[in-house]
Amino acid sequence: MMADVERLAFEQMLVHNLKAPLTGIMASLEMLSDGDLGELNADQHSAVSAMEAQGAGLVRMIDELLELGRTRSPAFAIQAVPLDLTAFLRDIRAEWNLRLPRLTSVVASDVPDVVADVDVLRRVFDNLLMNALVHAGPDVSVTMGAQRADDVVRIIVADDGPGVRAADAERIFDPFVTLGAAGSHRTNGLGLAYCRAALAAMDGTIALRPGERGATFMVELPAAVVLTRQALEQDQ
Repeated sequence: MMADVERLAFEQMLVHNLKAPLTGIMASLEMLSDGDLGELNADQHSAVSAMEAQGAGLVRMIDELLELGRTRSPAFAIQAVPLDLTAFLRDIRAEWNLRLPRLTSVVASDVPDVVADVDVLRRVFDNLLMNALVHAGPDVSVTMGAQRADDVVRIIVADDGPGVRAADAERIFDPFVTLGAAGSHRTNGLGLAYCRAALAAMDGTIALRPGERGATFMVELPAAVVLTRQALEQDQ
């Protein structure tokens, strides 16, 4: 029987090898669309555009599968350092301002730094905000907030979108689970699975507080003051 590590490596290799021919196909479609291989009529151009959109969706899915698989690998390296949440959330808000103009952030004055990998945590927040954008649209109001809770910092990402049923509060973190209406454009159902796996690698957690209106995600990460206390205890 194939060991878990070997199976994971095989799955990653398989997914990665799927991307190479797909990239070639996408390049050929782009050439067709640009008229490099001859002018297309309206129907042909429409068909090529549809194939490009579907191909781009497949590329995104492959990239998300690779990222999710990376979090499950023993080689997944976390560079956890103290991180100023006020500055971090301000940067996230600036990056998302055009896509989510009603995005705000509030951090309590007594919130300490968190211990996290800044690049991994940025991808986590990108996935949470993309989830709000896809399911509720660009006019959704999203609030990011942070407060201290003993030895952890609790970060809230709350929106006023359609919300999630209590029965689905755990299921949405499983890979490929999507809750959109049939036939509507939705994500591949991998973003929230990545969030949970990536946060676990940083000794953090994520949970959803369900509601009929709006979704509230609660992220908890170790407070940097815990590292300081542990270091002092070790020196004594």
